[in-house]
Amino acid sequence: MRLRNFPHPLRKMTMLQPRLSDPDPTRLPGPVPTVCDPRRAIPARFAPESPRIRRVHGARPGRGVRAALLAASLFSARAAADDRDNCLYCHQFPGLSRLDSASGRVRLYYVDPSYVHELSGPHARLACTDCHEPSEVAVIPHEPAGRVDCTRQCHLVDSSGNERRFSHAPIAAMLERSAHTPEVLSSVELSTGPILEPGQSLCLSCHDEPKFRDPGGFLPAMRALEGRVFDRCDTCHGTQLQVDVHYYLKHVAARLAPARPTLEIAQVCGVCHSDPKFVETHQLHDAVASFVRSFHGKAALLGDNSTANCISCHAGAGENAHLMLPPSNPLSSVSPARAPDSCRSTACHPGADKSIAQTAVHLNLQKEQALLEYVLVAAFILLTLFSFGPSMVIVVLELVHIVIGVTHRHEEYYERLTDAVMAHPQGRQRLKRFTVSQRLQHWVLVILFVLLVLTGFPMKFVDRDWARTLVDWFGGLGTARIIHHWAGICLCAGFAVHMLYVLRTMRKRMKTARREGQPMSWFTAILTLPLWVSPEDGRKALQLFKYLLLLRRDPPTFGRFSFKEKLEYIGVFWGTTLLGITGLMLWGEQLATHLFSGRILNLALIAHTYEAFLAVIHVGILHIFNVIFAPGVFPLSPAMFTGQTPKAEMAEAHGEQVAAAAAELGVRVEGAHHE
Repeated sequence: MRLRNFPHPLRKMTMLQPRLSDPDPTRLPGPVPTVCDPRRAIPARFAPESPRIRRVHGARPGRGVRAALLAASLFSARAAADDRDNCLYCHQFPGLSRLDSASGRVRLYYVDPSYVHELSGPHARLACTDCHEPSEVAVIPHEPAGRVDCTRQCHLVDSSGNERRFSHAPIAAMLERSAHTPEVLSSVELSTGPILEPGQSLCLSCHDEPKFRDPGGFLPAMRALEGRVFDRCDTCHGTQLQVDVHYYLKHVAARLAPARPTLEIAQVCGVCHSDPKFVETHQLHDAVASFVRSFHGKAALLGDNSTANCISCHAGAGENAHLMLPPSNPLSSVSPARAPDSCRSTACHPGADKSIAQTAVHLNLQKEQALLEYVLVAAFILLTLFSFGPSMVIVVLELVHIVIGVTHRHEEYYERLTDAVMAHPQGRQRLKRFTVSQRLQHWVLVILFVLLVLTGFPMKFVDRDWARTLVDWFGGLGTARIIHHWAGICLCAGFAVHMLYVLRTMRKRMKTARREGQPMSWFTAILTLPLWVSPEDGRKALQLFKYLLLLRRDPPTFGRFSFKEKLEYIGVFWGTTLLGITGLMLWGEQLATHLFSGRILNLALIAHTYEAFLAVIHVGILHIFNVIFAPGVFPLSPAMFTGQTPKAEMAEAHGEQVAAAAAELGVRVEGAHHE
């Protein structure tokens, strides 16, 4: 947070001299702190002169008196009514500060008046002396007040005038039993130094001054929550509070949601649990970094505040967050004995098997316990290198051939033969590469693929601004997930329809072969599919690499589908199967944990993520280049619109299909080609 500038050196109490031209003399431009916090300080050596701040000298009291009178004349009657102790008479000015000679820092003592006027904080209805010792501030100007004891007993008066006593004292007892004991908190050393200054309240290790939320946003959720509304209250108050509507809306409804968003809670925990020195001292791992890599952490980064946060697991349902026990404690909600029940609670994964606790929220691939996950990640990295790598090398070498102008001996022959076949009345029909049914299946696949990428890929790149923007464009992560799930279901259904189409094609071929007296088995029918990779394709792939490396004079010729296209088809076949299976596992984690184990979700998430990434780079780079930017089809191949491939591409990449069509139609051209 940016702070205002102060004169240097500043050795006495200072007061802002407001100007009548200011629209609001109680404020300065720019954001300012909202509460009086002795931690707020800036080094005096970094405080340049400011013309809007005057020093109050002991030898010239008149100037200070005039400033005080002017401030009083501008102070509203409402402020006087809300500020029972009249503290804002001085503390309303952002310039109120002093130089701490011991630390060399300028201490701020400003309190935003709106904090009192608008009841914008949980302590705003209290008088200053309800927390600060009255005797210390009785004389004005007074010396800096002592530290506030957050565990002191308070008096709350509801709208009906009934007085209740409330105390944070039990919190101290809870901390004594928790992992965050006062001794631990007071001795925390971070890379930047101690987390607290000597004498500061331990509460400041985690807490700032939270704001009351507008209860209107929580009212629709009250009926669904039913008895759980008071669960959090009962952890402190012991018995269910009987409150009137006004107090209920102000005090209870504002706490139906977490006190802080999920990401903010992770940031608070990360102050210690992601600090290198703290992690090394206590021999821990970076818990917040591993949390952010999990589904819950990624969801939080994309704006979903309903996902689990640190407290959701480390403080069980109905338990006070201050009584957070270490995993080694059998009573801890994340201990080996209790973790399964914590994961299977009604608020998280109801109905799941106990093994769901094996699903690592803090997965660390460098640990021996994650050896299987590590091997799977390594396998997918190798798969990506050995599948995408050669295809990318082919594209680059083809571009090099175009740049240096490499030609081959039968290039002109196939161009003339293609022209001759297309000139024949039946030529275009013989050279058509895709039927209407195949084109329809392709465009359904395109639409579903784009939807799945747009709704799923933000989870892979949650640290990018475009990911959050894209999720917001879909209406939030919840809506994006719904679209992703049903697009996946449609993709699986389309894949099943395509498999039926393939089986029908195979059955037709088997019937035709039987009529011709050459019975064909199912295995043979599979090998005769036009997109099935055969040993001959492997031989031609080697010939293609030799040609591209200038080790062979002429390139190999391909039929209806080239080696690259067959690999793309096999990739879609493999990818759709794997993504469909792993996606269903992740969506139905309860059933998956009963059929397999919780650890299967770790493996499914890794496989789903890396296979999706492989599919995107293949389609986004290789396929897009081959159908849009390749010289033979630029600016766009019409094959998936009309079923026809451009002449140049047919002659270059599908010479065998052209030659077969020419032989069937009896088309001949002068010259010969050479393999």
